[in-house]
Amino acid sequence: MRGFNLEAKEKIKKYKKQSIHYFENAIKFIDKGDAEKASEFLWGSVAQALKAVAASKNIWLRGHNQIKYYALALARELHDDSIWHTFIYAQSLHSNFYESGLLLEDVVRASEDIKNTVKQLLALIPD
Repeated sequence: MRGFNLEAKEKIKKYKKQSIHYFENAIKFIDKGDAEKASEFLWGSVAQALKAVAASKNIWLRGHNQIKYYALALARELHDDSIWHTFIYAQSLHSNFYESGLLLEDVVRASEDIKNTVKQLLALIPD
C-alpha cells in the first residue's frame, strides 16, 4: 500500500479485515440456521469490501447511498456487472435482517456470489 498515509493504510486494513470477519460470521449463522443474522453479515461483508476498495483510491464512503453509487460506478469502470448484481443481492439480504422473508436456502445461494465478489474486490487493493 505504497502512497498511502498511515491513517489511510489502517482504514483500508480495517475495512478488509472487517469484510472477512463479517463473511465468516455469516457462515456461522448459516450453519446455525439463522437466515436473518447471516443476511446482515453478508451485506456487511460486501459493504466493507467496497469501502476498502474505495479507500484504496482515496475515496471515503459514508452511508448506504454512497456505497451503492460506488458499487455501480466500480462495476461500470471495470465493465463487470457482477459487482453491481451482487451488491443488489446483498442489499436485499440487508432488508431480510429486518423483514425476514428469505429462506435459508436463498441466503446460502447468495453467500457463494458474495464470497466470490468480496474476493474479487479485495484483490483490487494494491499491497
